Amino acid sequence: MRKKIRLLVAYCFIAGITLISCKPSNEKMEDAKEDVVEAKEAEANAEENLTEVKADTASDYALLKAQTKKLIAENETRIAEFKMKLKTETAVKQKKFQTEIDQLEAKNNVLKSDLNAYKEEGKEKWNAFKSRLQKSVDDVNKDIQEYKKEH
Repeated sequence: MRKKIRLLVAYCFIAGITLISCKPSNEKMEDAKEDVVEAKEAEANAEENLTEVKADTASDYALLKAQTKKLIAENETRIAEFKMKLKTETAVKQKKFQTEIDQLEAKNNVLKSDLNAYKEEGKEKWNAFKSRLQKSVDDVNKDIQEYKKEH
């Protein structure tokens, strides 16, 4: 009898903590919606910057940087949308998909830091950088497309 009572008390305790620690789902959705709106604003700003760079300068680096920033902003928008959809999944699926989303986000952040870290060092290094950056962009886009297919 005592064992059953202890088990019941433990179960109630765990259930109570679980319910207390969770955010209401509407609050999670609002947070996710705000992230999507912010990502779309960043995407729009990147689009404007791309247009300005095309008009203002013919520099290869400036053009590549603007185009890549636009792609990064688009990726951030997609990732924010994935996170919003994730809120409606079961807990088991959320853990699995969150890991994949975190990996996508990390790759996108590496792409962003590579782009910002470039220093002009000559034509040969420029071509190597451009190739490496394009491969990174292609890899991130491929991973995002694969994620979309799976989910």
